[in-house]
Amino acid sequence: MTASPPALEIEPLFLLGQAGRVFALYIGPRAAARGAVVYLPSFAEEMNRCRSTVALQARQLAALGHACLLLDYHGTGDSEGEFDAARWSTWCADALMAADWLRKRSGHTPVLWGLRLGALLAAEVASQSAGALNRLLFWQPVADGKTFLTQYLRLRVASLMDRGLPAETTESIRTQLRSGDGVEISGYRLPGGLSGDIDSKKMLDIEHFGGMQIDWFENVDQPDKPLSIGAQRVVDGIVGKSGVVKVHTFCDPAIWSLHSRDNAPDLVAKTTALFAEAA
Repeated sequence: MTASPPALEIEPLFLLGQAGRVFALYIGPRAAARGAVVYLPSFAEEMNRCRSTVALQARQLAALGHACLLLDYHGTGDSEGEFDAARWSTWCADALMAADWLRKRSGHTPVLWGLRLGALLAAEVASQSAGALNRLLFWQPVADGKTFLTQYLRLRVASLMDRGLPAETTESIRTQLRSGDGVEISGYRLPGGLSGDIDSKKMLDIEHFGGMQIDWFENVDQPDKPLSIGAQRVVDGIVGKSGVVKVHTFCDPAIWSLHSRDNAPDLVAKTTALFAEAA
């Protein structure tokens, strides 16, 4: 006889954020929760490409007894506001608000789960929480906002080239952004303020890692392959600031960068096992 799957509660809702209503999806057990997780997504289309995998992971965590809250930042997804008015500080405030809401709802201090740029945001949010948020889950974290933004700006450079339009460089695009003009990239109008925010962020510029426990999941092309030199340097820097980092590797398609939807079964299985071990 096959056991019935545990009953889950799934509730879309709006929370009052710093700049307006913020959409979130609650996925949790109907019974009393034994833990809590707030998900902070990545940037622009990376957020959308990973939604199905993130929802699957949240359901699996909820089945283990963890109340999960999946957040859309102000100006993104189904939240109020336009993307061209988004700011990093507002996103941090929204994340802190969401964590407080889930703590009150579940009775547990949440783990901050960040994907790509969301991991960098999670680290900053935790550092602002005066030690209240001290466990982080990173999926393929971005450690340097400037490097990340350069890669994103190259999408516009390539698009202009493909269409035979006047060429631009990542630096000329940055000049436009610094002047206050928004720039259209892959269907999103990137605001100058937000681009400047991202450009200025580095994981290792964050001073307060003391007491933080971080599970760092990194994509590799072969099982048991070590981290890249750059990623290992960041991990070592966090440890040097008294953070505790446990590295996990996984072999899956880079779902955040694929134009067609795909799954990340190794990542989901290993993340689920991590939370199951803590039961």
